[in-house]
Amino acid sequence: MAALAFVPAAAQTLSIAVSGNCGGTPANCGTSDNRNGDRDTTWPGLQVDEGDTVTFRIEASPASGAYQFRFSLIGAAATTSDLGQIRRTGATTGTVTGIPNQSSINLVPAGGYVQNFLVPISTDSATEPDESLTGRIDSFINALTLQPYSLPSPSSVTATVRGTDSAPSFGSGSVTAKTFTAGTAITDFTVPAATGGNGGAITYTASNLPDGLVFDATGTDSPGCTGAEAREICGTPTTATAGAQTVTIAANDADGNMASGDQGRLTFSVTVNAPPDTAPSFGSGSVSNKTYVAGQAITDFTVPAASGGN
Repeated sequence: MAALAFVPAAAQTLSIAVSGNCGGTPANCGTSDNRNGDRDTTWPGLQVDEGDTVTFRIEASPASGAYQFRFSLIGAAATTSDLGQIRRTGATTGTVTGIPNQSSINLVPAGGYVQNFLVPISTDSATEPDESLTGRIDSFINALTLQPYSLPSPSSVTATVRGTDSAPSFGSGSVTAKTFTAGTAITDFTVPAATGGNGGAITYTASNLPDGLVFDATGTDSPGCTGAEAREICGTPTTATAGAQTVTIAANDADGNMASGDQGRLTFSVTVNAPPDTAPSFGSGSVSNKTYVAGQAITDFTVPAASGGN
């Protein structure tokens, strides 16, 4: 009797994708499902917050034959303290436990060719920076012959797990109340720097400055400022204020959230007084004594002009 020839399973390809509460759709990032509210709508790729669920979807094509792959979770957020119980749906249902950082699981689908790994991100009270969570296909073989297939490209996808949204702070920094005179250039002064936030360069803006004053946030010689000091206020006030005016310096971190709750704020008062009330003056101008004869025309003359005053 002739020996039966082994017919290998058809070649398989895998794909891997990632989705989550924000799912790459920034409009959804401000929903109640996101603990930190509306974050950075320009952040590239998938962003999720603590308390959200990341889904890694692995799909085979064509849906025939048998295959086996090894899936890993790696990245700073893939620690047991950051992950909830991971569930696997698709061909095999139930829970997958014991997947800490850089551990793997082998799967052999039976009648189904989509595997979804649902990865809940734990919520805790700790202040944490942004972290990454990567799902990666480490190996891909024919389950019958144990021969390797080529890994898909890409073979891994990454989600950014946004840490606690913390605002920059000016700490104990302060600016004393300022009093200036309209029309007189002020002595330049610098506001203190903020620290903290979610990383990246901190940017500064000023609001409610009296007319004529300038805030040079970066030290690039804004009009009216002659130095190169960052966060410098300079210029010449042009108009008296109606009493003290509150100036606000806002500090924003680089996470793109410009809401007031994610800003550091420093306030101080500025008063601009009107210049002193001075009378015009003829200075050294004078007119010599004049003597005339009744009935005779005088020789015309001009009195000097006055200057100064308000």
